Amino acid sequence: MNKEIIYDEPKKVFSKTLVEIGKKDERVVFVSCDTSLGTGADEFKREFPKRHFEFGIAEQNAISQAAGMAFEGKIPFIGAHAPFISLKVLEQIRNDLCKTKLHAVIIGRDFGFQAPTGGPTHMVFEDVGVLRTIPGITIIAPCDGPEYRETMIAAYNYNGPVYIRMSRIKTKRINNEGYNFKIGKGNILKEGSDITLFATSTLVSNTLDAAWILQKKGISAEVVNIHTLKPIDSEIILKSCHKTGKAVTIEEHSVINGLGSTVADVLIKNHPIKMKMIGIEDHFSIVGANYNQLIDYYGLTAEKLSLKIEDFLHKF
Repeated sequence: MNKEIIYDEPKKVFSKTLVEIGKKDERVVFVSCDTSLGTGADEFKREFPKRHFEFGIAEQNAISQAAGMAFEGKIPFIGAHAPFISLKVLEQIRNDLCKTKLHAVIIGRDFGFQAPTGGPTHMVFEDVGVLRTIPGITIIAPCDGPEYRETMIAAYNYNGPVYIRMSRIKTKRINNEGYNFKIGKGNILKEGSDITLFATSTLVSNTLDAAWILQKKGISAEVVNIHTLKPIDSEIILKSCHKTGKAVTIEEHSVINGLGSTVADVLIKNHPIKMKMIGIEDHFSIVGANYNQLIDYYGLTAEKLSLKIEDFLHKF
């Protein structure tokens, strides 16, 4: 009997978990930038009206004020569109949060292709690449509902600045509720022997489906979910690649300084192997299409991923 497929809406998971954390700890506050509805924080706002702070489209002010709250012992969760809460406020994140090692959780919503109606300003493929160069920041990109919940709890318990990529697209459930999530530790979703597929966030599900397509063709692909992009799990990368000897990285992000570059950093220093990066090449995305059309156009569906991986393997 086929297992029931469950889809989770990340902002609903975020909303429920934030309220749950807020009930346990009055230090938790939410800072929004005209995005309390979009990030799913309206429930927190209703439950704790005095612990919600709205800054409008003034993300730089929001980060600096949140840093002040953190300095005074609060635990701010800051929600905004990914391009504006990463690139627009880079100096504030670097100087106000990271240099001072303050505990704050930044939620970057609508990354990648997820807000195409907003035009090119709302489509960001560089957020991870820019932020991972800042010392002390932790970057997490969950893949499904249970992982979003565990990420929120882990970020709350963490001591330092955390950036979480939050999807607006419903995610197919892969993990069980309450699974053993640890910051900085990836997990193997499918064992394999011919090639390792490292995936993160929205493309973990498509990568798993691609691996099963390849399985029918006699290709055994190992699938590793790298939910934490910084610090990276070097151990799982090296262990898997020692076994398979080849690697492909798959991400809804630029191939420059994202998951692909991070995995390559580990491999080139410790175990150089043949490797391919799949993501967005060094250009801006087209606009005027919906999310699924863009995923298909850039070859990130399960079927197109399987063809790219198969083509890569046939070169050796």
